[in-house]
Amino acid sequence: MKEKVSQRFAELIEEGEQVISKFVKDRAGIFDGIKSEDLSIFQAWISSVHNLIYVVAGKSNPLFELSNNYISQTAKTSGISPDIIRKMVGILQSAQKEWETGMLKEIEFIFAAETFDDFLDHAQLYHKSNKKIESSILASAVLEDLMKKISMKNSINPKGENLESLINKIKNAGIFSLVKTKKVKTFAGIRNKAFHAEWDDFDIKDVGDMIKGIRELIEDFL
Repeated sequence: MKEKVSQRFAELIEEGEQVISKFVKDRAGIFDGIKSEDLSIFQAWISSVHNLIYVVAGKSNPLFELSNNYISQTAKTSGISPDIIRKMVGILQSAQKEWETGMLKEIEFIFAAETFDDFLDHAQLYHKSNKKIESSILASAVLEDLMKKISMKNSINPKGENLESLINKIKNAGIFSLVKTKKVKTFAGIRNKAFHAEWDDFDIKDVGDMIKGIRELIEDFL
């Protein structure tokens, strides 16, 4: 996967230079726009760049925000300039270096975080509707898979481990603090009650705290 992403970076950087070469100049040598037949090439390229930055860096990364800003400038002014393309190429080059040195999140964990967010959004909707059973089951499923992903990200093999022992391994590896461990074990307790249909042992507020806490775990550790 890493090699494919690196190859895609190289391809888009080369394509960016080709897009710049399609701009025409006036008699004074100033860029005077791009041929109408090449507009689709530009749009396809800039969309691919934006998508790649999103995939490898995520929405909150400054590189993605920069990419967003440049695309917004293009949309507002309807101006397609080689300067914007050069800036986008620069973003690509920066992201490529960050990716190849391991400074950006692994794609697997980015996708996992987004999937978890989707499930938690559904759990939140059930929670707002006071549906304790549905919201607790969804949140519990996310918690269990999240602990596995956090383990894998930190080179801990989750295979064959139950949730309690996995949390302990994460804590012993220095990833979770003692306070964080206690909080996660509280969520694990709700998960056990939910999976064993012991609905009277927790309330809707407990589920709300659990959903909020899981979101924080995703943000901080995935």
